[in-house]
Amino acid sequence: MNFKVMRQTYKVVLAVSVLAVAASQPVCHAAEGIENQESKSVQAQEPSPSPRNLEGPTTAKWSFGSEIDALPFVSKGYYGSGFVGHNGWRFRDVVARSTVPSFMVSDGFKDKRTDAYALLADRFVGAKRQKLEGLWVGGGAEYWRNRIRTEDTTAYANYHDFMLTAGAGYVWKFSKHFYLNPWVAGHVAIAGERSILVSGKTYKQPVFTPEGSIKLGFTF
Repeated sequence: MNFKVMRQTYKVVLAVSVLAVAASQPVCHAAEGIENQESKSVQAQEPSPSPRNLEGPTTAKWSFGSEIDALPFVSKGYYGSGFVGHNGWRFRDVVARSTVPSFMVSDGFKDKRTDAYALLADRFVGAKRQKLEGLWVGGGAEYWRNRIRTEDTTAYANYHDFMLTAGAGYVWKFSKHFYLNPWVAGHVAIAGERSILVSGKTYKQPVFTPEGSIKLGFTF
């Protein structure tokens, strides 16, 4: 009799257990679904990394180029310049020869010719300065080797000067590699010869010399 009672009790407990497990399964699945939805919503709210962040920090590029100037060629001379630029700065070296216009030479003298060798630094300003475009200001040092003669003789006198230079200009790019660069500058003699004897006459080298022209530039 006791055995039958135990057997019946076992069956009842087993049935209740099965029903409890069956009833709890939808609740578990519903909880899992809620957790999955919450996880997806959190992932959706997290901002995805932008392409700029993936690329890392940007750095200014180095630029290289060359220029030719119209003025020396018009005045029976030549001009050559190379530069390197970085972060809105441009550093130039210049070799040029030009004949000074007669209206800038004292009466009684003529054919004044200057060979110039310069080291210059320019700073670009404005929104396009990183591309070395737009307005720039700059300056540097120059060595001038000059010759001049009187109107009465063909013998030249040679002399030299050291100059400080300050100037400004505007770079306008009309293609990917070429640009125009109108500019003005002033040169101040800080050392060298001021009074030059030329065939018995004395020529006075000006302390200040203005200059202006337009350049054609090329960037690599």
